[in-house]
Formats: sequence, C-alpha cells, structure tokens
Amino acid sequence: MQMRVPNHPSWMTKVEGRKIRPQFRKKRRIVARVQCRSIKKECPVPSCEEPVLLPGRCCKICPGDNYNPDVIQDVVPQNTVEEEERSSKHFAALLSGRSSLILKNDDMQLMPNDQNKNNVVATGRFTFQKKNLYYSFYISDKAARPRSLQFVDGEGTILEEHTLSGVGGLVNSLYQNATRKVCGVWRRLPRDYRRLLKEERMFAVLVWGVKDQAEFTLSGQIMKYVALGTELFSSLLEPAPGSNSLMMSGAGGTAIVSASTTVSPSIHIAVVFNGIFLPDEILDVPVTINLSLDEKKQVILEEKIRVQKPARELNVIEVSSPVSPADLRLLTRGRLVLSVSSVSKPQVLRLSGNVITKATCELFQTTLNSAPNDRAVNLPGSSGLAWLFLNNEGSLVYSVQVEDLIEEQKPIFITLVDVTTKRKMELEDLTPDFVDGWANGTVDKLSPRVLEPLYSGNLAVNVASQSENNLLRGRLVARLVADARDAPAPMLLKRVDKTLPPSAVGISWITVDNYCHMHYDITLSGMGLTDKKYQLSLDLLPMIAPGAPVITHILDEFNGNQVEGSPTETLPKEELVRLDAGVVFINIKEKTTKTTLLSATLRELQVPATCLSHITDNNVPTLSLDSDVAENGACFHERKFYQEGDQWTTSDPCTMCYCQNGNAKCDTSACPEIVCPTSFKIKVPGECCPICSNSTTSQESNTSAPRGCTFGGMFYTAGSRFHPFLIPNGFDLCTECHCDSTLLEVKCTRQSNEKKCCKHCVDTSKAMIDSENGTYVSDLSTTHVVVSKDAQSIVSYKTPQQVLSEGGCKNPSNPNKPYENGQKYHPWIASLGEYKCVTCKCKNGSQSCERQRCTRAICHKMFKPRHNGMQSTTNEFCCSQQQCKHFRRHHRARNS
Repeated sequence: MQMRVPNHPSWMTKVEGRKIRPQFRKKRRIVARVQCRSIKKECPVPSCEEPVLLPGRCCKICPGDNYNPDVIQDVVPQNTVEEEERSSKHFAALLSGRSSLILKNDDMQLMPNDQNKNNVVATGRFTFQKKNLYYSFYISDKAARPRSLQFVDGEGTILEEHTLSGVGGLVNSLYQNATRKVCGVWRRLPRDYRRLLKEERMFAVLVWGVKDQAEFTLSGQIMKYVALGTELFSSLLEPAPGSNSLMMSGAGGTAIVSASTTVSPSIHIAVVFNGIFLPDEILDVPVTINLSLDEKKQVILEEKIRVQKPARELNVIEVSSPVSPADLRLLTRGRLVLSVSSVSKPQVLRLSGNVITKATCELFQTTLNSAPNDRAVNLPGSSGLAWLFLNNEGSLVYSVQVEDLIEEQKPIFITLVDVTTKRKMELEDLTPDFVDGWANGTVDKLSPRVLEPLYSGNLAVNVASQSENNLLRGRLVARLVADARDAPAPMLLKRVDKTLPPSAVGISWITVDNYCHMHYDITLSGMGLTDKKYQLSLDLLPMIAPGAPVITHILDEFNGNQVEGSPTETLPKEELVRLDAGVVFINIKEKTTKTTLLSATLRELQVPATCLSHITDNNVPTLSLDSDVAENGACFHERKFYQEGDQWTTSDPCTMCYCQNGNAKCDTSACPEIVCPTSFKIKVPGECCPICSNSTTSQESNTSAPRGCTFGGMFYTAGSRFHPFLIPNGFDLCTECHCDSTLLEVKCTRQSNEKKCCKHCVDTSKAMIDSENGTYVSDLSTTHVVVSKDAQSIVSYKTPQQVLSEGGCKNPSNPNKPYENGQKYHPWIASLGEYKCVTCKCKNGSQSCERQRCTRAICHKMFKPRHNGMQSTTNEFCCSQQQCKHFRRHHRARNS
C-alpha cells in the first residue's frame, strides 16, 4: 500500500501558475498523547541535613519520612512566577448563612442571622489592581439585586459601603443586566485596609432591604486561592432539589474551574463549600464531587475526596481530570452541572449548580488599525474598535465598529483569529452581521478553541478586504468592568490631525455615577511617538448651532497610550445638563500646541436622575429651536447663539435684539418720515427703512462698493434715516439719525417733545430694571462715525486684560479702555455724547444700568428765568418739558 504524502507533487494543483494545496476536513477523534517533563527542579528542599534518594525516586527525602514528593498531575502545572504574581492579587469569597462574622446594627445590637429564609447564596471575586479593589458577585436567582455592599473587618466595623442598586433593585448597566453579575470597584484602597486584605482579615457583606432597615445580609471572608489565577468558569452551589432544607440551612459553595487544551484536554476544579457534614463527622470525612450532563445523566467526572477537618464556614477540595473535547464543548456552553454531596447521606446533604461563565466582571476590547509602519495599506486612515463579553448563558456578545472606509476597500470581511501561533487560525466569521459600519451579534455555541485564546490574550479581530488580508487588526485585551467601563458602549476616537499616522486611533469609555462624578478610560494606539504629553478634554455644547457656547472641561493630562480616572468633584449643573441632553465631544490634544489629535462624539451617556433631580423645570433650559435659551449668559435666537451683551438684527431688518441675562430682548423700529415723491422712495435689500433715490445719484461712482455709514455695528446706505437702537430701552424714537450723503457721517438730532415719541417715558418714577449692559455699541473701526469727545474721558491706568481679569466690564465704545470693577459711568451714544439719563455700574464682569429719576432739582437746573421758559431737553438732563411743568404747577398750588 502506497502512502500519500501531503507535500507530494501529485497532491498539488496548479492554478494560474501557482501551486494550491487542497483542503481536507479532519476527522473528529481523540488522539492520545504522551507528554514528559523533568520534575527534578520542582522537588521540595528536605528539612534534614543529610537527605537520601530512595531507589525509583526522583526527589530526595529525609530518612524515615514516608512522604513522597514525586507528584504526578493530570494537568500540566502552570505555577510560574508570573502566575503566582497574578494569583496574589486575586481573591474570592463564599457568602452564605454560615459565616463566622458577627454583625451589629447602629444601636450596637446583634443583627439576627435567621432572616435568610430562601437560603440565598452568593460568591464573589476580587481583583486588586493599581490600588483599586474590583469586585464581582454571582447571587442566587431566588434573590433580587442587593441594595449595598459593605467591607468590614473581623469585629464587624464597616470600612467601606457601596450602593449597588436603586429602588426595586434596578441598575442602569447593560453589562450587569446581561450577565446577572454585580460589579463595582473600591477606589484608592487605604494602606491599612490593603494589609487586612492581604492577611485575609477582611469580609464582604451584601445587604438587602431598605436603607434604615436591613431585610437580611450575607457575609463571607475574602480569601486567596491559587486556582483563581487560571479560572475560566465558575459555579454557584446551592442546596440541591430534594435535599433537607432544615439540615442544609445556610449552606452553599462556589467552584473555581479551569481547563486546558494545549497538550491534552483536561479540567481542574477547586470547590469552596460548607453545610454537607453531619454533626458527628469531625475528622477525615469523605465527600463526592460530580460533574455531569444533567439532562442525560452522563457523568463526566466523579471522585471521592476526604476532608481532614470539616469546618462550619469554609472547606476546600480540588480535583483534576482529563476530559474529551466534546466534554469541553459542553463545559463552554454551560450545560454541565457540578455537585458536592455527603457520602453518608448523598440525597439529603447535597450542593449543586451549573458551571457558567467566569464570575469576574470583565470585557474584552481592542482598537482596530493598520500597521504603523505601513502607510500604503491604509491611506484614507480607516479605523475601528471592537468589544466583547460573555453573558450568563455562555454566549459571546460582540460589537465591531469600522469607520472611514472608501469604495476601493469594500466589501470587508471581519473574523476572529487565534494568534497563539504563526498559523493564525480563523475561528469565527462576523461579516454577516456587518451593517452600516457596525457588526453586532452573538456567538451562541461557543467553542473552547475561542475561549482559551480569549482569556490568554491571543484572540484578535481581523478586518480584511479583497486586496488586503490585514487591512485592520487588533488583539483583544481583558478589562475589568466598573465605573467608566460599565457604560453602555465605548466611543471611537478618530484621527483629526492628518499629520498623525493613519494608524492613530483610540477607544474611550465615559460615564457619570449616582454621585454625579465622571469616570473615564482612554486607550490609544498607533500614535507614533510615545513621549508626547496629551490632554484629555470635553467640549460641551447645548446643541449644534452657530455661536453655540462651549464649556471646555479638562479631565486629565497624561503620557503614553492609556489613561483612567475617577475625579472626586461633583460636576456642575450646566455640565450635567449638557451631558444629558446636549452634544459632547471627547478630544485628545497635544498639550503644548493644543492641537486636537483625536476626537469622538459622546453618545448614549445617561446622567442619573438623582443628579438632575435638583434641577427643576423652571431652571433647566429647554433646548428648543423656537425658544430663547439661556445657558451661561448666552441667548439662543433664530437657531443661533449670542453672548451676553451682543446685539443683532433678526431676519426682519426692522427688528433688533440684544442679549441680557441669558434672554434675547427684541424691539421693532418705525421708520422716520422722508420727504420725497413716492416714486423716488426705494428700499435697499437688508435695510429697514426706505431712502430717497435722488439722495445718492450725485455721489454715484464707478466702484461697485456700496456707499454709506457704519453706526452701532450696522451699515446704512448713504441718505438713509433711522432711529438708533439703545440698550436697554430699544429703539429711541425721540432721536433721528441720518447718513450724510456727502460726508458719509452719521448725524443725529433729538426731538424736544418727548411725549409724542418716547415710548419708555410713561413711568419715570421707577428705575429701569433688568439691565446689565446699558452701553450703546458703536463701531469705531469706521472713521466716518462722529464720536463725542466725552467718550474719551475715561482713562485706564491698567492694561485692558488686567482690568477684565479683575472683574471689569467690556467697553463697546472703546475696547482698549474697559470699565473697572465697581466703576459707575454713563453710557455714550454716537453724535449725542454721554447719555446722563442712564447710570451704569460694573460689578464682577456684569453691567447693571438704571434710568435716572426726574426730580425737581433737575427741572430747576433746566429752568432759566431770564427767558421765562424751559430750556430744551438735552442729553445733560433727563426730564421732559411736560414733567417739569408738572413740578411747577404742583409747586405753585402748594404755595398758594
């Protein structure tokens, strides 16, 4: 019989000059393998001075010692120095009704421990990382989500307490709701508490019930277990159906399960349990551990293990065994049941539970980019991100985002790739779920060949095109879920600065907790030089509109490719409103140049209702396009924002507005009368009032530039007549201005009879209110505006920047001479000079103005006996002739 070798030329075919090796489907069979290793270096050091080596032994022992240190294990030992370091930061706890912890209430009275009538059990995993203690819990389905978590010492003193849910046990977390886990973190663990944790003298307590009265509690000691370093699966063990509920009261357990497929499939189980021993079983008691496919009664593993000294609270047993690949698949898909039972009464004293996803709250994330040194592969700078997690059913939930693809790169193919070896095996195809830049889906029947590289950090997401096999790629990295990474989804930070390599990309997580604190986690990739210092900031806008006021919140400054933070200060009200209902941009900037490198739009951020509860409907700006929105002194009018003190013309050229205290106040002007035939009256587009056409004919020129005057920031055609717009009264109908056609200067005159023209002079006994900016804005950039000399009488001995920094106010008439903080002044009007009827005061950057009362003293000053009449009202005085006549009649009547 001739053997056919795959590399033989007869097995090769030629396609277009290339040799292609045909693919063959391998048979599913278990191949026995033998692995050998030397355990000589693993021998323990004997305690005697002259150890001996017995025949057939590998390790030396002391004379007369019956202990055999030659250990043969089914699972290849993984206890390297690196793993010991990993296991030293991992802890676990079994929380049951048999805890040795004695709890007291606020009155120092012992809390009853018989309230757990449903025999609820919980198991916790704890990871100490960067001075933070991350915690995760699986809890019996018989109980709702606990209200709070307490960390206490051996005497029952509460060291820290975290709120876990709101009213009704609700939590706003996509991950926690999908996995039925309880997740969180204790930030900045104090040094003394770290010592308690390391010495296993700290307890975790879960509390149910209302705030002032606990319904029941579960507690357990936080312990170290070596098996936690390689844990892939977990199990929560509860009293099995049919067991004696009275004898099993308060009993429970948890299992730490790891598996290996590198050499031959094998499994290792460490079980922490209590409650399955009879009162008289106090020494060397056997228990049975069983792993089976429950619906088919198929036993995968069953062994009897002896417990030397059974304890009421914690007992630990371990077992290792080879398994088949089919068994591993059942294990991965959550179909196996683990049980621990008493040998003497297996049906009465028995704990059981499904082997499910690892109890630790963690997800897997990566950025997707091209190789930094290969710009030709990804010239347009396509990028993306991916994040995955395992739900409580063992399914892999994934989300992949790819942006900025060009037509030449489409279609794309998204796959999960095992990069453990150079072969880079494709494991799962995610392409069918890719729609509109996103691939969202679930892998239900997860294979062990996916799970093992996922937890070992050797699973990558690969994006390929028809021309490039590795257009984008990223290796998935495990991240603990808490705070920022408990947000509904991450955001993709895309390249803004085109001088960066096309591989520059980032992934950002941001959330706001119930205490109104912001948490963020940023990971960058492909940035090139790593010695740059970056700045992380947020730009918060109420909406996308021209002139929208921006609040810039600098979160952090960092070096390298990763930053994580949880500031302790509470966010201001304005920022909370914009985070909840506005538009927020996340920016990565270069610190020195302030150049924006990467940016993302923050979406799906929900501010907790507790942070917005103190903001009522009366003081929350409604971000409506048809309303005047006030935020930080800005006004929203006709789909555009204006700053405090701004004035502008609306879509109606006869209506002008100004921004005061966050409100847009508008006034519509009437046009002065012009003397010319109707046929000569024309209206220039964009202006309110018509002009006489003969007023400009003599000044026609060959230039196309319009001729006119600039007044108050507005342009008026030569020959036009108008009323000036004065803050806070609006259009002053008692003053008429016109643009001189010859000199192109604005000249204004004021009517003597204000009773006919002044619409704001009805009640002069009251001071004007709602006024902070009483100045009339005049445009000094144009030399054709007549400016009163009195406007230059205010002299500042400080630089404008110094005056404004000390709480000064802007001077629209002369930006180089702002008003000082506390200074009182009269606003000035072009062509009229200082307007003494209004007095303004600058206070902490804001201007408040009041109109002066008309008094008898002012009328007496205006009265000239020589002419036996009244002097015409000027800008020096604030009384009309009618008001002064009233004072004179009242004075004569009283004298008579």
